[in-house]
Amino acid sequence: MKLIYAFFMCFGMFTSIPCPYRPWNEDAREWMTACLPMVGAVIGGLWYALACAANAFLPAMLRAAAIAAIPFLLTGFMHLDGFMDTADAILSWRPLEARQKILKDVHCGSFAVVALALLLIGMLAAAHDVSGERLRALVLIPVASRCLSAFCVRAIPPIGHSEYANLSRSAAAPIAALIMLVFTGMLAQIWLGGWALIAIAATVFGYALSMAHAVKLLKGVSGDLAGYALSVGELCGLVALSIF
Repeated sequence: MKLIYAFFMCFGMFTSIPCPYRPWNEDAREWMTACLPMVGAVIGGLWYALACAANAFLPAMLRAAAIAAIPFLLTGFMHLDGFMDTADAILSWRPLEARQKILKDVHCGSFAVVALALLLIGMLAAAHDVSGERLRALVLIPVASRCLSAFCVRAIPPIGHSEYANLSRSAAAPIAALIMLVFTGMLAQIWLGGWALIAIAATVFGYALSMAHAVKLLKGVSGDLAGYALSVGELCGLVALSIF
């Protein structure tokens, strides 16, 4: 029962998709990270379905814009907010205390704006060359990125003000996230083939590299860092789809 509560809590918190059942059970909060890959599967399925519709009815540039925008629309731009906050902090090259203060600042700095522009340009350019059977991999990219989010927020020590500071640090949760990630890679290989596995690998690489860099500079993990790494990882996955 806790897992059901946790899924709908996670779904309501991390998507903008209307859902009539929006419970909150504090006892189920610990299970929310385990539900992130399942929420990713819903987002990925809708991304694929809407991308197919765009591919069928829109001209090339509008199709690319739609494919690039869909994951942001489905998540209510939540992860972009974390991406911009984190980019502002790590690109400032100030002392640690100042960087952590920037991370919490509600105002948007110039580094955040430039980073967002580069991210959107990259998503648009990559989406332009993703069509046909390549669209099917869009189902799995959000699953892979959220497996890594589930792993990182439970395995990496949190920044003091992080919303994940009170979660337990048991090994079970990050191990389960890694198992789900391996299963996602196997599914990509079996269902779609090597090119899809490359896209998943690129997602993992982009996420891991950006998270490691951000954690090194900010000395811990938070929801903003998870949103930052997720955005970079999904960009890398889309770029890989456009190349391979």
